[in-house]
Amino acid sequence: MSSFLVSVGLCLVGYLALVRGQGFSPAGQISEKCFQCLCEASSDCDLSAQCEGKGPGQYFCGPYQMTFDYWRAAGRIGENPDDPLDFEKCLNSKPCAEATIRGYMYENSVDCNGDSVINCHDWARIHKTGPLSCNNTWILNTDYWSKFTTCYKGNSS
Repeated sequence: MSSFLVSVGLCLVGYLALVRGQGFSPAGQISEKCFQCLCEASSDCDLSAQCEGKGPGQYFCGPYQMTFDYWRAAGRIGENPDDPLDFEKCLNSKPCAEATIRGYMYENSVDCNGDSVINCHDWARIHKTGPLSCNNTWILNTDYWSKFTTCYKGNSS
């Protein structure tokens, strides 16, 4: 029995070393600076930004400019079954929107830029493109990315 516990313990230590070695920063640990730069890139951090349609299927809300689908994929933070506008109220509120981002990144964090580290640069890409398209290079030529990198320059995850 004791050799079994030693084996389990060694496996756990090995797993933790592997995860740590990959540079993964859990999404729950998104820094205030990262949130600030996501906000700046999304709306110039306009805290009065409300929901608005920007074309067919493009209804974005709040200072982080998120959609209903983003909110739903994050776990429906602040959901109220009696309020049909619950997602709008959440995404228009910076604290609730940030909880939504944490939930979304918890479910969708990937290494978008291939540097073996998951950090704010990856989360910025995921926030704008989603996890399946975050490795596409088109984002690097957007106003969003320019604002994000200017804000985040010289800061770590």
